[in-house]
Amino acid sequence: MPTATAISDVKTYLYAEGSTAGKYHKLIDITSAPATGSAPKTLDTTTLSDEYTTSIPDRPETPAYEFEYKYTGAAFATVMAEISLTTDKNYLIVYQDNSGEKFTGRGTTWKKEVGVGSVVKAGLGFAVSSHEHVEDASTLFEAAP
Repeated sequence: MPTATAISDVKTYLYAEGSTAGKYHKLIDITSAPATGSAPKTLDTTTLSDEYTTSIPDRPETPAYEFEYKYTGAAFATVMAEISLTTDKNYLIVYQDNSGEKFTGRGTTWKKEVGVGSVVKAGLGFAVSSHEHVEDASTLFEAAP
């Protein structure tokens, strides 16, 4: 069987942890998902005897995660029920190949700008306190009711 050389954005989902710890249900259909990391900053280690500047990596930085989804009153209410600005909650991004990113964070949602000839979209942002890559998320989903 040939090895995939890439995956598509199709079947990328955002999940929220349900009432059973470690089990997730789909939160909302999203139209964009964020980068889950960034290039490291560096710490300067150059001395006056060095011909070139030298450095070592700083701590990895976790950017704020910002998603986008199509706004409806029902979608907004669903998201509001699953996020908190004051309490850490657990979430999961899953990609087409079932790999993903589990993360913990505090979130908020808002309606984005509206323009002529476009659908209304909403933003969903998280201040992330921890994240971890998941090779296979297939065992992390809640059973369908």
